[in-house]
Amino acid sequence: MLVTQEFNIKIDGYYPILNDMHLEYGPGVHIIMGPNGVGKSTFAHALMGSPTLESSGAVELNGKDLLAMDTYERARAGLFVSFQNPTPIEGLSNFQFMRQALNSRQSTVKLGDSLSKFKELANELGLSDTWDKKQLNVEASGGEKKKNELIQLDMLDPQVAILDEPDSGLDIDAIKVLIQKLNDFSQQEGKVLIIISHYAQLITSLDPDTVTVFNKDGYAKQYDNTDIAYDILENGFDG
Repeated sequence: MLVTQEFNIKIDGYYPILNDMHLEYGPGVHIIMGPNGVGKSTFAHALMGSPTLESSGAVELNGKDLLAMDTYERARAGLFVSFQNPTPIEGLSNFQFMRQALNSRQSTVKLGDSLSKFKELANELGLSDTWDKKQLNVEASGGEKKKNELIQLDMLDPQVAILDEPDSGLDIDAIKVLIQKLNDFSQQEGKVLIIISHYAQLITSLDPDTVTVFNKDGYAKQYDNTDIAYDILENGFDG
């Protein structure tokens, strides 16, 4: 369960981005929508503890004060955030990154087992046999970067996952795999899946429990009736 109360986000200490957010995300699937530039990605980064953002108010993850935690503590507490455009890191292989992330979560999975699972997931997603050895997101397409994050989601197995446009850069076949992976994740007991997306097929296939709409004034409203999502897809935000 992720709950925000009077949650405010500023950048550079004074410029307000999002204001007075009262949102509640329980087990299931939740969609975040809004025009470009209204702070959807900023919301996700603030929850994960980005040092460039100043947050105030209250955010609880399973009753614990999320804002009092450092970023690594938020990850250990079960929060996962993907990026709209994942950063490439030279000199660090895809699997080394994954293994270090597992170690930071104090995983007891053996090295050989984690490598086997990594390779299995990479194969399911249509990535190369040597994907584990390639540098993290270096010279990778947008779709490959998104597939990398799906591997991370599966292996880290967080309780609350916030995915920023996970469909970006994926072809039709990869979208089908994405939807299956997300359905598999969200159907596990207690899992919370929050997705930033305007992609109609993804939204309809996941059948979300709530839709949160961000507006240009820096506010957000959460709807239990997901008809709002279909209205937006048909008529746009102004409509």
